[in-house]
Amino acid sequence: MRTPELRKNFASGLMAGIPACSNAFPKRQRGVVLVLTLIVLVAMTLAAIALVRSVDTGNVVAGNMAFKQGATQAGDAGTEAGIAFLRTGGVGGIPIAGDPASYVDIPDQGYYATGQNLDMTGNSHNSSFGLVDWDFNNCNGVAATGCLIPAQPVEAGAGNKVIYIITRLCSQAIAPNANGPSGTPNDCVTFLAQGGQSPKRGELKYGLDRRFSLVPIEVYRITSRVKGPRNTFSYVETIVHF
Repeated sequence: MRTPELRKNFASGLMAGIPACSNAFPKRQRGVVLVLTLIVLVAMTLAAIALVRSVDTGNVVAGNMAFKQGATQAGDAGTEAGIAFLRTGGVGGIPIAGDPASYVDIPDQGYYATGQNLDMTGNSHNSSFGLVDWDFNNCNGVAATGCLIPAQPVEAGAGNKVIYIITRLCSQAIAPNANGPSGTPNDCVTFLAQGGQSPKRGELKYGLDRRFSLVPIEVYRITSRVKGPRNTFSYVETIVHF
């Protein structure tokens, strides 16, 4: 048992060797790290949103390009339908191309005997150009030189609908080598087909046997409009002769 003297010495030793405890309060924290962390989190969130939107936009653009390519390829269906009409569209299946039947318009089949100044897309808004009634609504009432009726739509698969129109590349609805009522000759874009072989093969000189026939062959323009998924439009133009 400690005596009072020992307790006194022990207390004095503690007071001498051990510093007194401080009762001061710790400094108040200002929360700067928390604010910076919240700013970084907001920036990362915005960056993530921008990345997602960029990926979505890229997917939409890629999809639209795929639809556009598909619509352009589907334009071959209109070209083939136009060629089939020129070959077998006459009475009894005779060819229209090169026949007197091609000298007049056949609107219900989308055929016109003259090459006209046409605004195929309807985007020029030039009233001196004719329009094509692609939507069968009388060219939507737009003022133009003419409103030509195309052939009936052709289904090309994959949601693509093809409509085509055929124009003979001539200035008048008469024979290609004839003169009009006023004496003006018919101005046609023609093709000179190859004739017989030259007796001197490999040698081309003026005055030798002709390699090309003298009979001009008429040229036709087939213009197809394709309407595909997502309101995709594509125009395909093909020049053919027979």
